[in-house]
Amino acid sequence: MLTLGLRLAVLATVLQAAFLNRSIALDDITGKCRESLGRVHQYLNDFDTLEEQKICYFESFATGPNNLFLSRDQDRWVYKGYECLLSAGETVYSKSEHPMHYCYTHDDDKDKDVPAFSVCIPSPCADDNLKLLKEWRRMTRPEASQEITFTACTRSRHEKQWFELPVPIADFGFNILLIMFIFMATIFHHQRGNNAKSWPAKLLLAFSAKTNLRKLIDLPKDPQACITCMFGLRFLSMVWTLIGHSFIFLSRYFFAYLGNVEEFKEAMVNNFFNQWITNFTLSVDVFLVLGGTVLSYSWFRKWLKNTTEEEPTWTSFGYWLRFYRHRVVRLYPAYIYALVAVTLRISITHFHPMWPPTDPAVQCPKYWYENVLFINSLSNNRCMPWTWYIGTEFIYYVLSPIFLLSLRQKPKFGFILCIAVILLSAGLNVESIIRNNFPPTQFLWKQPEIFNPNFIQHHIELYIKPQFRIGPYIIGILLGYQLARYQRVPVKTERSAKTLSLCWVGGIACIFAGLYGLYPSLQGWNWPIYHIVYGAIHRDVFAVGIAWVIYACHTGAGGFINTFLSSNWFLPLSNLSFSAYLFHMIPVVLTYMLVPFPIYFNWQLPLFVHCFVQLLITYVMAIICTMVAEYPSLNIERLLLAHPRGNTATMLKPVPTSESEIQLKPNSSPNI
Repeated sequence: MLTLGLRLAVLATVLQAAFLNRSIALDDITGKCRESLGRVHQYLNDFDTLEEQKICYFESFATGPNNLFLSRDQDRWVYKGYECLLSAGETVYSKSEHPMHYCYTHDDDKDKDVPAFSVCIPSPCADDNLKLLKEWRRMTRPEASQEITFTACTRSRHEKQWFELPVPIADFGFNILLIMFIFMATIFHHQRGNNAKSWPAKLLLAFSAKTNLRKLIDLPKDPQACITCMFGLRFLSMVWTLIGHSFIFLSRYFFAYLGNVEEFKEAMVNNFFNQWITNFTLSVDVFLVLGGTVLSYSWFRKWLKNTTEEEPTWTSFGYWLRFYRHRVVRLYPAYIYALVAVTLRISITHFHPMWPPTDPAVQCPKYWYENVLFINSLSNNRCMPWTWYIGTEFIYYVLSPIFLLSLRQKPKFGFILCIAVILLSAGLNVESIIRNNFPPTQFLWKQPEIFNPNFIQHHIELYIKPQFRIGPYIIGILLGYQLARYQRVPVKTERSAKTLSLCWVGGIACIFAGLYGLYPSLQGWNWPIYHIVYGAIHRDVFAVGIAWVIYACHTGAGGFINTFLSSNWFLPLSNLSFSAYLFHMIPVVLTYMLVPFPIYFNWQLPLFVHCFVQLLITYVMAIICTMVAEYPSLNIERLLLAHPRGNTATMLKPVPTSESEIQLKPNSSPNI
């Protein structure tokens, strides 16, 4: 007696066979397409055709709800797309004699009650995909009469490989020239040393690997200018981000590669301690806390010193333009380098295309300007979607003078303003969660029925939007302000062991609650008030815990945690984190594409092996990006802005009476 699964497989095979026969009989398709459709059965039953290719072909046809095409069900549509591509029998080194196109249709209006469809057709039928999709609809949903307004196809092999195209070759050649230029600059530096006098020589030295590799491993000359525990926090957050993306992109977005995806999701969601992976998006909030802290600490540390430099005010337009210029110079070179490399060459390196809605080769040529203008998080975030964080943090940086000046001029008002904005952001989260029935955070694994299953809507409307994520950044600003003030206190107040113990318990509790408090929502427990409260404050609570760890470590209460996080081994890895973040999704996709399709999940260890390899490749790419773009641009900026140092003896000013400033000791250094 046939099992239900086998019955469905037989029924699907019969249905697809009928589709091929009916399609051949269509009058309005081209003769070449009709001939190709007639050869499909012969190809699938050929002695050289693997059984899995035949199965994949018939399983790639699908019908499903339109409103979930780009959200809850996207992983299965993508999976069927890969099944269609696999049925063609393409390999890296050889073309298939029977190439395929995976074509689908859905309506952009997610609220329309219309079905979505997909078919796997021979490539000569690509121009007839609309007619064949209509035929598949007539067979499976004869009641559907709406006009098909959108179709898209992805082919089993690029029409031309990247090394046959002029633009990728030009980009590859440009990168080779950059590396050769760095090699020449390094040789010049080795032979001539640092005593270059001409501008061309100084510019050449800006690209020297000898200089820039030293920058990766050297501590600042002033140890008080650096919060050393951030070395470990930044690198570990980068690792956490990569692991989370690696696990989720195995079953979501453009890389649904798992055959037993439901088993994988259940295993991840139902294990309480797996929440460090299922709730990995909190790693972004660590970056936000670090970003706000570094900015605030360096800014207040400078203006709490007794320099004669005029302090900025609300109308110091020249100062704030320089303030923003430095940030752009810090971000742009590596960001643009990554954007160009991913769009023009890396994303088309594999022999077949990716999933079109999230393929950088498809989306970035249309939407690159959103990334360049740092507004991708304000739009639909279609080009290099993992870089939404860079746009969001840049917006926070643009707004940061409001908080910096408020805290500087009127500390009490500034503190109240910061808390008010954090509470307002939490309130906006509450409003959006209630109005859209969103879960507390973006659910990429399993969507319990009590929540809105459209995680793409959640991603675009709430998850990446700056107004919903600013809390951790402001917590970082407040932390940096407090650390700068603490450093200026000549005599530190002794803290009792009891006080420190309570603070550590509170900090760890905040981290644990923010990270593991998601479990009731993942399980779909009907606790509506809990879900709303957790969604509103869990990122801020988690950020407070991280802020305490930083504060404790920098003020001498970190113990072995500070010893570990401040290890010099983390310093170069931390300095590479920005470039690593830009490129980390490329190795995540690459390593999975090099293994046979599909992957079957049994336990987590093989996935962690993938993560380790992905991490190694990521940091190799980060080193290249840092050496050719990030550090040279900073060196050139410093060179262009260099000016003779004044006499430091004349740079002292009277001690301000503001409560936020402490007089420097006579032997203190006057400026950074």
